[in-house]
Formats: sequence, C-alpha cells, structure tokens
Amino acid sequence: MDLHQLRTFVAIAQEGHLTRAAERLHISQPTASAHIRTLEETLQVTLFARRSSGVEITRAGELLLRKAEAMLDSAMEFRSLARALSDQVSGAVVVGSNADPGISRVGPLAGLVSRCHPLIDLSIELRATAGILRGIRGGELDCGFFLGHQPEKGLACRHLVALTYRVAGPVAWHDAIQAADLRALAHMPWILAPEGNAQADMLAALFHGSGLMPIRAAQANNDLVIRSMIAEGVGLSLVRADHADEGERAGTMSISPIAVAGSNLLFAYRQARAEEPVIQAVLAAVDKIWGPAPV
Repeated sequence: MDLHQLRTFVAIAQEGHLTRAAERLHISQPTASAHIRTLEETLQVTLFARRSSGVEITRAGELLLRKAEAMLDSAMEFRSLARALSDQVSGAVVVGSNADPGISRVGPLAGLVSRCHPLIDLSIELRATAGILRGIRGGELDCGFFLGHQPEKGLACRHLVALTYRVAGPVAWHDAIQAADLRALAHMPWILAPEGNAQADMLAALFHGSGLMPIRAAQANNDLVIRSMIAEGVGLSLVRADHADEGERAGTMSISPIAVAGSNLLFAYRQARAEEPVIQAVLAAVDKIWGPAPV
C-alpha cells in the first residue's frame, strides 16, 4: 500500500467511475485498476463492486474511505512541514546565564527561539560572570548573559540594561545600618560572593580607594540564597535595588542610605561567529525581547 494507491482509491470513490478518476489523476485506466487490485489484495477487502454504469463503493470501502482521506491529509501536512523545515536554522546552541533568570529573561528567550526555530537544540547553562566569559572564549558556550562591563576585544556585546545594587542587611540591624558610613559598613559581617562573580567586582568597586575590606561572615553565589541569609541575620550584602526595596517593604531587610553599586547586563558572543545562523537566530530573539541594538 502506498499513497498513489490511496489517491486512486479516494478519486474513484469520489468520481464513482474508474475512467474519470484515472483522467483526474493523469494516469491510465489500467494503472488505476492495478492500484485498486493491489490495494484490495493487500487489505484483503473488496473496496468496489463493478457495475455496468461504473463502480459502486462497498460498505467496507465507505468505512476505509474516511481513513484514507485522513491519511492523505496527514501526508500533505507532513510534506508542508518538511518544506518549511528545509528553510529553518538548525544546530545546537548553548547559552550561558547567571543564576537569576529574572534579570536575563532567559526563559522568554528560550521560548521564543524554540517557537521560531524548532530545529535549534537550545541549552541553558548557569555560571558566574567569569565562567560565562571563559566559556564563550573557550567554545563551551556559544553566547551568554553576564553582569559587568565590556570585556577585552574578541567578544561582541549587546548592552541590555543598567542595574543598581544596594547594600542591605538584617532588619534587626536597622539603626546601625542607617547610621553607618562606608567604614562602619565594612566592619559589619558580610555575605561575600566568590571571586569571578559580578557581585564581588561591584563590592571591590564600592570600596575602591578607601583601603577597606568587608569582614566575611559567609559566602554565597546565588542572589536568592543571599537574600535568605540576610533575612536570617547572617550579614550585609549587595542586593539588586528592586529586590532590596521588596525586602524592605516585607520587613526582612534594611537598606543603607549611602552605599550604592552599579553593574550592567550584557549579552556576549565571539565576534568571529557573528554571521553564524544559530548566533543570528539567538540575537534576533534577544532583540525581540530587549529591543534592537542601537545602530
């Protein structure tokens, strides 16, 4: 059984006449007869009763006709999808992201890429900023979101948004935090980020030139964990401004009125790969979500 035989079966059933069906399909009458004979032998079912005026579909043929029509429709859909996919970008792409998907909007990015380019095999890998940049340079990552500033040449970057961070601490320390200058803040216990994390770079910039080094009480590399540790009274840390405001409203944090740090969210890829179709596809999704890159 093949699609040609099914098309002949459906055409004869619709025309009620072998010759007219053959003409419609641009095949000879003997070929149409052979298709039906082969189909009946394969299925071991009589599809048509021969009459002097033409052919009459049998009850079994009527029941099979609906299935045959559905199979031909599915075959057309299959062919249409194959044609569409033949023009699709395909390949694997690994995108690096920091641990807070709310910043990078990596979830919406993945959804948009999968909808627009179903043949792209997309993977998301969570890393700190230094790990993302190393991964892009080394080829383990194809592109990625990171916090910081434009790295050295060889990497192309899209600046997506500027971010503000505040020094926040346990609400029980409110009076001390509100009264503290930078030196007094440095002498309080801190939840520090490991080296290579963007938060560590922001903290170094905050205390740059003062000769101060915050006192480490604990270390963490995840914003959600840091906020939880602050709420539990472990120490101070840098918290993204919107999260700090939320914690202050919830009564779990106190924000320093003087200490502010800043960073940028960027999207990077190797300049030498800028014209690759998979990179172009991900860049198009970044532009859709964040707005097009400035000309």
